[in-house]
Amino acid sequence: MFSHVRRPGSAREPVLEAARSRQNPGTAASPPKARSRIRGLIGSLAALSLAVAGGFVAAVPATAAEQEQRYIVVLKDGADPGTAAATQQRGYGLTVSTVYREAVNGYAATMTASAAARLATDPGVDFVTVAREFKAPENPSASNQVAPNWRQRIGGTLPADGGAKETVDVNVAVIDSGIDASHPDLNVRGGIDCSTGSPVKVTPTDKVGHGTFVAGVIGAKDNSQGVIGAAPGTPLWSVRVVNDADVITEEMLICAIDWVTGTRKDNNADNDIEVANISIGGPGADTADCGKGTDPMHYAICRSVKAGVAYAVAAGNSSEDFARSVPATYDEVLTATAMADFDGKPDGLAAPVCGPDDWTKIGQLDDKPAFFSNFATEPKDKAHTVAAPGVCITSTSITPEGYAVAHGTSFASPAVAGSLARCISEAECGGSAKDVMSQFLKATAAYNKEHHGFGFDGDPLRPIQGQYYGYLAQIAGY
Repeated sequence: MFSHVRRPGSAREPVLEAARSRQNPGTAASPPKARSRIRGLIGSLAALSLAVAGGFVAAVPATAAEQEQRYIVVLKDGADPGTAAATQQRGYGLTVSTVYREAVNGYAATMTASAAARLATDPGVDFVTVAREFKAPENPSASNQVAPNWRQRIGGTLPADGGAKETVDVNVAVIDSGIDASHPDLNVRGGIDCSTGSPVKVTPTDKVGHGTFVAGVIGAKDNSQGVIGAAPGTPLWSVRVVNDADVITEEMLICAIDWVTGTRKDNNADNDIEVANISIGGPGADTADCGKGTDPMHYAICRSVKAGVAYAVAAGNSSEDFARSVPATYDEVLTATAMADFDGKPDGLAAPVCGPDDWTKIGQLDDKPAFFSNFATEPKDKAHTVAAPGVCITSTSITPEGYAVAHGTSFASPAVAGSLARCISEAECGGSAKDVMSQFLKATAAYNKEHHGFGFDGDPLRPIQGQYYGYLAQIAGY
């Protein structure tokens, strides 16, 4: 799923890329001939990849040939980031690209490693890290509305003709490749483009397709056409973090988290984001004290949660412990693992076939953990883990047909985000974002325990030794 590339002259610049194999975006992927082929599909469709490295910048001698790099500068609380950025730009010979004021008090800038080392000793600076770089995935018709198998599997039904239509009204941000605002099955309320590292208000678009697919899992409308999402019709906010070169930088992600956090602090109650989905993952580890001093992305997410935003994130598709993946391992988020369902029922009897794909060739069975899904092993990670369908997922797309099929924890995560939005909508989850996520996990566990046959082989009631996938998210009880 990930590969490392190191550019010369960098003390902290690992780069990760998602697999680049393409599938026909309007259909399920070709039949898998081997496990490696499926992994390529999942890498290309199911996760945005990120590069992660920790620690402070290292002091190195300046030379005439010293290369400039991008850095994130986190200031001490109380400092005005605009004033500090201007002063430090003059004093340290750096070039400021964007200023953060909400989730992070600081700025992004370009400078040499030696300038960064000097800047790190400034009394107004908390910490400085090299900005991480991310790589985007490749691209991922219905006249009558269908309730996809994945939605039925978590308790969703399709209302009878003429019956009341389902609708949810909780603002959900999709931090991804954007959303196609023209898609008739999506209620896209607005959007911001952080692909330059600075927020620009735009009419949302999506050239990649990943974000549009995620958006449909969260909230495709109950409108008698297409598909129906976990939280039908809920207002969606597009937060683009992929530029035209299919690259994501840490500046973009922090810009996104900063903007989402700012909606909780402005004077417009209509745009208050309550749930944010990040189907992004890459190598890394949890950091103490919410990443203060070491991990600006973790630091930003923690401050965003404190401001009132609950986060659902993908566990990753490497069939390994997500303790080595961020943001999945951060304790402050809900981390979604993936299970496989092929018929919308919990009996485990369906043939593991999705369109032309016969998953028996790689050993995947119905109502089992998805073979590619990461899982938890450590107690702290188990405490914020929840499962959702992530195989044979049908959702909205940017293809001419308007709908497509894909696989990955990237699409389990928005099912969790939609379920969480429903919990908030029904006032079963409330209070601070931390409380909301805690109540959601408790409600999910209670539903699974009360409906013992609801879950899957691999959940806490039917555990797999050494691999914790969490209870299955549900929408029937909200």
